[in-house]
Amino acid sequence: MNQDLRMVRIRKYVNLRNIGGFIFLFVMVESLALLVHPFGNVRLSAADKPLMNTSSIQQPVLDVMQRSCENCHSDRTSWPWYSHIAPMSWAIEKDVSDGRSHWNMSKWDQYSLEQRQDILSEMAPMVRNRQMPLPKYLLLHPEAKLTDADVDLLYRWSRSERKRIKSEGGPAAAPAADGGSAQLIQH
Repeated sequence: MNQDLRMVRIRKYVNLRNIGGFIFLFVMVESLALLVHPFGNVRLSAADKPLMNTSSIQQPVLDVMQRSCENCHSDRTSWPWYSHIAPMSWAIEKDVSDGRSHWNMSKWDQYSLEQRQDILSEMAPMVRNRQMPLPKYLLLHPEAKLTDADVDLLYRWSRSERKRIKSEGGPAAAPAADGGSAQLIQH
């Protein structure tokens, strides 16, 4: 008898109207969450700019960067279907925002010579030590995995580009004779 009473109480709370209400509430909360962008709306970017503009880059290097770096480090991010569903969208938008804050290939021409050198000096060891692309990114994007040849190509390019930029700065990149710092020449 006691068990029958318990089943009646359970049925009272678990009926189609309550389940329908729960589903409606879930859909409404998820719909509202789609409108929230806690890291700014990183999707609003100009994707038509050329990548690595003003750099001396060979096509094989650019191909590797487009395959393995472009989604997080440029304005040409490809947004998969699951990137539109909160809270997954928030995590993806945060990763893209963080990536662009470190290096945005679409804005390469807007960095100073010193900033470009810094980016290249950070990029080379991160790629060589397989810290980039991020392992969590590679779980969903195995095509972005860098081969040993890719790593070597990016490492050699970043070193040669850094040397080229350093020479492009000429004497303006060296410290001033009075001990102060000289201004970099922007091209």
